Amino acid sequence: MLRVLKRHILLGFLIIGILNFSGCTAIESIEKKLGLKNDYFNYLNSNDVEQISIQSTRDPSFKFIVTDESAIKEMSNLLSKAKISENKSTLEPDYKFEFDLGDEVKEFYYVVGTDEGNFYNDENIFSVSNRLDEGIIKNLSFIRKPRDFDYIYYQSILDVLQRVGKNGNINNYKVGINIKGDVDCLKYVFSTDLNKFTEKAQQIISNVELVNNNDSDFDVVVTVKNRGYDSTNFKTLITVTNKKENTESKYYVVAVNEFKEWNIDILESKPDNW
Repeated sequence: MLRVLKRHILLGFLIIGILNFSGCTAIESIEKKLGLKNDYFNYLNSNDVEQISIQSTRDPSFKFIVTDESAIKEMSNLLSKAKISENKSTLEPDYKFEFDLGDEVKEFYYVVGTDEGNFYNDENIFSVSNRLDEGIIKNLSFIRKPRDFDYIYYQSILDVLQRVGKNGNINNYKVGINIKGDVDCLKYVFSTDLNKFTEKAQQIISNVELVNNNDSDFDVVVTVKNRGYDSTNFKTLITVTNKKENTESKYYVVAVNEFKEWNIDILESKPDNW
């Protein structure tokens, strides 16, 4: 038994010695064979990269240019750990990345928060894990959402749907939720979050969908327009247009964060401080 133990210890030291002698190359080779690393994005480490641009697919005005060499190399390091995938994500992309190489621009679409095929173009598909999502967003601080954004933004709409859903006729109509014009918030809206929100909304009103440039397909349209928010205050106007009954109702959502909890009030009359 002691002889076998010594043999394993010697073998361990031998492997460590080989890896130390061969350096990072051997380690990277093993990582590639295990699918833990790809070499596709190596060009981001070269001097050929002039800039990286990141464009929100929902907010045309939300575009940033990355030229800092250390930031580009960090992006390369994160993307090198993405796994090659056979299938694209079925969700709509949240961002479009453009790697400007001077005489060539490589474009990729990025779906935040899902593992399967969420960083892709027409020729290549990669899966960026949630952990890498956090790394990319942390480095690209301009993408960082305000605190509690997901909760307060989507919950305020759900609360209005709860109120609208009490109308018995609403379940006989096709209902669409339109956030396309909510330009102050679109840069913080991700497809994975929208997917979760839609599932919750359908538990309230079964025949509800998101409007995607098809406003005319719906009997009732719920339009969301934010009126300002920060870490303690949030205001949103939600308009419900019922085409079948030729009515329009406005809901003024006012929320205040007190003691780390959001108190949401839904008013049907415009408040004085609106």
